[in-house]
Amino acid sequence: MQNEIERVLSEFRILDREKRKIFLLSLVEECDPHEVFTLQQGLKLKGFGAFDIIGSLPPELSVKIFAFLDDKNLCACREVCKTWMNITNESAIWRLKCLEMLKIDKGAKSAQNMNIPKEGWKKWYQKQYRREVNWINGRVQTVNILRGHKERISDAKLKENILVTGSADRTVRIWNIDTGECIRTLCGNSFSCVDFLLEEQIVAASTFFRSSFIWNMETGELLRELSGHVSAVRCISLSKSYVASCAFDGSLIVWNWRTGEKLATIPAEAVQIRIFESTILSLSSSSIKAFDIPNGNCIFSAPFNEGLLGWSYIQNYLLSKSAEDSMNGFPDQIVSSSNILNIIRLCSDSRVYDFDARGGRMISVNSGTLQLILLNETCQPNATRPHCLCNVETSQPMEIEYPQGKYKAILNKEVVRTLNMDHRRVIVGYLSGTIAILDFEPS
Repeated sequence: MQNEIERVLSEFRILDREKRKIFLLSLVEECDPHEVFTLQQGLKLKGFGAFDIIGSLPPELSVKIFAFLDDKNLCACREVCKTWMNITNESAIWRLKCLEMLKIDKGAKSAQNMNIPKEGWKKWYQKQYRREVNWINGRVQTVNILRGHKERISDAKLKENILVTGSADRTVRIWNIDTGECIRTLCGNSFSCVDFLLEEQIVAASTFFRSSFIWNMETGELLRELSGHVSAVRCISLSKSYVASCAFDGSLIVWNWRTGEKLATIPAEAVQIRIFESTILSLSSSSIKAFDIPNGNCIFSAPFNEGLLGWSYIQNYLLSKSAEDSMNGFPDQIVSSSNILNIIRLCSDSRVYDFDARGGRMISVNSGTLQLILLNETCQPNATRPHCLCNVETSQPMEIEYPQGKYKAILNKEVVRTLNMDHRRVIVGYLSGTIAILDFEPS
């Protein structure tokens, strides 16, 4: 390395300032990040002064280099000089930091379609950072109560700012949770499960009386009623072309929801299912299987004895992955991961729970109290373990703090029936029909 520096310096001495910039640009492009520091120290040692290599580079290259730093080091670099302060203020850097915080791959479609926040990427990142601090400390910032259902909430699904809830009061309600408004009420029978697709603007719901319904979200028009099960339906799942439901008798039926055509009846003995494009993942008492649609052939099978809790984690992980890319198979290492056993150990007493698998969080109910568990606070995903839970052993359930404590006495008296969460909110459905939105984002 020392001989290489001597060679570089001998070439560097004979160049004027502009040529030095061009020379350094080509050199830095070939350097690893740690070699840039070594090069700068070598220049200083040989009497060339504290030449600012980074500040002399073209802005787009300086931004790429600074984007490798974490937020703490970026804040330290901005104090070095005005040039570095201007570089660290570049919105391209903070956009990448926002994607990292939201666990979104920068090449994914959702990243490319993200709109520029009105306050700018840097201030938006600061807001998200404060939200993360609130998450880690279990501090809810605001609580909004939605009322409309008259009986227990049987299921709830949250996507972006739309919440769909099914209830035993014979209604499905569609809510805009930003405004707290019930957009539409859909009537039918006592509903056991719901699902919906924002891109297709459809809602699906199944009843305890063996039927499933498909509605248009915008108009409320009933598009289809599907029948075929001989017992109550326990789970329903939608994709762009298909709807599948499983009943308490273990049967799994797939329809084309656009035409109402029944495509397959699969004796899967399934207790839970989830559609990924043209593949159905199902859980039975002892295994997880994947079936191809529409022929119903089993294309993947793995032993699995971790029950609904382990299944819920896997399903949420795969859902977060399939939101970015189409599924090309189901990773065996997740299904067979021994770390799922640690989740079971932590949450074995929880009957109501939900995961933010991408963010490494879990919300559960213990003795009527909402608790937050951080599953992978310090761990980063890697190639061999798509979602590693290396420090789940040390995670301890944390009781959620309500703002000024005024909601704790009220909400902890209610019986929780459903939980649903995204990267900033927790939706709680109660036996009474009340829905609480717990928001961790600072106002």
